[in-house]
Amino acid sequence: MKNSAFKKHPVAFAPLVWLVGLFIFALPQVALAKEKWEAIPAEDLAATECKAYPGSSAEILFDRLVLDTAGKSQNQRYYQRIKIYSAKGATEAGVLGIEYPDKHEVWGLAARVTKPAGGVIEYTKKDFTESIAVKKGSVKTNRLTIAIPDLGTGDVLEYSWTQSVDSAAGNYQWWYCQRTLPVREFVFSVESSQQDYSLLWFNMANAKIAKSGSYEGKLVIKDLPPFEDEPHLPPERDVRGWFLVLYKNPYMRWYDKKDEFWKLLSSYYEEEFRLEIRPNGDIKAKSAELTKGLSSDEEKLKALYDFSQTSITNFDYFKNADLLVAKKKLDDKDRSQSPARTMALKTGYTDHVNQLFASLAKAAGYDVRLAWSASRYSTFNIRNPNGWLFIQDHIVVVRLGDAWRYYSPGDYYVPAGMLHQSNEEAPCLILDAKKVIFETNPTATADKSLVQRKGRFTLDSEGNLEGEVELTMSGHAGSSRKQDWADKQQEEIDTDFRAAITKQMSAAEVSDLKWENLSGNTLPLIARYKIKVPAYADLAGSKVIVAPNVFEHGATAMFTSEKRKFAIYFPYAWSEHDDIEIALPEGYTLDAGSSPANVGKTTGAVGVSYQVGFKGKSRKIVYQRDFALGANGMVAFQAQSYPALKQAFDAITRSDEHTLVLKQIVIANSTVSAPATVPAPSAQ
Repeated sequence: MKNSAFKKHPVAFAPLVWLVGLFIFALPQVALAKEKWEAIPAEDLAATECKAYPGSSAEILFDRLVLDTAGKSQNQRYYQRIKIYSAKGATEAGVLGIEYPDKHEVWGLAARVTKPAGGVIEYTKKDFTESIAVKKGSVKTNRLTIAIPDLGTGDVLEYSWTQSVDSAAGNYQWWYCQRTLPVREFVFSVESSQQDYSLLWFNMANAKIAKSGSYEGKLVIKDLPPFEDEPHLPPERDVRGWFLVLYKNPYMRWYDKKDEFWKLLSSYYEEEFRLEIRPNGDIKAKSAELTKGLSSDEEKLKALYDFSQTSITNFDYFKNADLLVAKKKLDDKDRSQSPARTMALKTGYTDHVNQLFASLAKAAGYDVRLAWSASRYSTFNIRNPNGWLFIQDHIVVVRLGDAWRYYSPGDYYVPAGMLHQSNEEAPCLILDAKKVIFETNPTATADKSLVQRKGRFTLDSEGNLEGEVELTMSGHAGSSRKQDWADKQQEEIDTDFRAAITKQMSAAEVSDLKWENLSGNTLPLIARYKIKVPAYADLAGSKVIVAPNVFEHGATAMFTSEKRKFAIYFPYAWSEHDDIEIALPEGYTLDAGSSPANVGKTTGAVGVSYQVGFKGKSRKIVYQRDFALGANGMVAFQAQSYPALKQAFDAITRSDEHTLVLKQIVIANSTVSAPATVPAPSAQ
């Protein structure tokens, strides 16, 4: 899967601590019979407002994480003290969720509520509930949750627990320290580290460091502002306070040469990659076979890409008993495997698939390089002395004329000509023997990820709607869903799909759901289903008011806040084409036809256009909608653009909810009086 643990170069991305939500930290293993709580200062019990950030609903008075690496496995001890200032704060702080990998342990779970008048309520492990959380990549996670009842204004709430984590297997470990609530004081300390290290922090002021030696130290941060979560954020580590422990290792001699580091790094690994992908006779023969009769570079590279992606079973995406045996053999060999060997065995990891494609392209006469790319899952901030830490993904680039073309066949669900959505718009380092080449990965335009929704519906005189839908998803629209659903059973996928529809229209009933291309990487992904929506249309006396855009009806606004702090990054550019027909009930016709207002341009950054018609003889409303975001490749917008962007999406929401009025046919002198037929939209 994306973000595979296997990365060849020694600046590999280290394992992360998988804790999410408001409380992201984990902690170390000690046998605790009962939590020994610290004394709460009287002024904190009496406090009625956050001094640093007045108006806050709650405040984290003290937030502590202790990292202990003395044992065979690392442990982290966590403690947090929270002051509640309002009912809203009680809701925000009163639920703690701890997510952790399946093979790790959490213990010493405890919580305590201290009332301003002096009453104390304690909670232990039995008060926590455990469940299976959503998988993150290939990592199965468990979740422990506690909801504190009757938490009131003025209370002080404390949480404490301990968690085991993997020993440091890479260059660094990182954690968030900025929460959705303000933090008066955050303290991170290291005890008994097995390696010398440095502490680095990002997006934070008021941070101080105190090291008592090479293996113990402390980071203290005062008055952290609340983190403002906003829809469609840039990479979160580019906007949220976080820090890392950077472990020193033999490669540190490179890091000292700050001025020449990137050049040395690029030159060294460019040579290594060039030797790794050097084609032998088998590779040359296969390359010639695959490109025979093809004239354009695009056709040839696509043929090599498709072969590399589909003929090799990628260990990062597939698992079964036979593959586990082959995987163990490769792991025992330090995962070193030539492209020819990968082609012969038909198995390998993501990097092996990329190397096979690179070798085949090299054999076809192309200038092929390796690029180390940043990821939206991490940070785009790599053009600095420590940026090498965050260039975690590998991409193959091919020189065609004066331009680079970017390929990632190791990302199993990504079609040729595109990159994984997390790598689009990200900076990358293209390895070169003589110079440092930083580039920005391309973003696929909206037409590459097209969502087509075709609906044929009937409406009765009571306003009930039913019909059949065909949903077709290409590009990222299909591949992202396939990756999200890769480890789920058919029943789970169907349940998730239905839930997304009923979240928008609670009364909707979905049946006869069938899929095409759900497994494997073949696109487009297609869903067909039947739907019933009771009371879809509104009745107004003898008239019926109906919103013809069934697919967008009831959808929430994209942006609700009037102000924006951070830039806006959409996951990818995409387009939509809706083709809808609604047959009216017997005895009804269109009262007055009108089309929604078009917004923006579908050839620009964002836009939508509509066509509405009426077929009088068959009593059918004919509705077509075309939407595009990023038709020009633009998916990122500065915060200053937010008012205009919000205005555009608000206008789109209004147009999507455009309604038509139906009236009963009036019979006079045995003739039917009805409006003239409104032309149906032209075929797209």
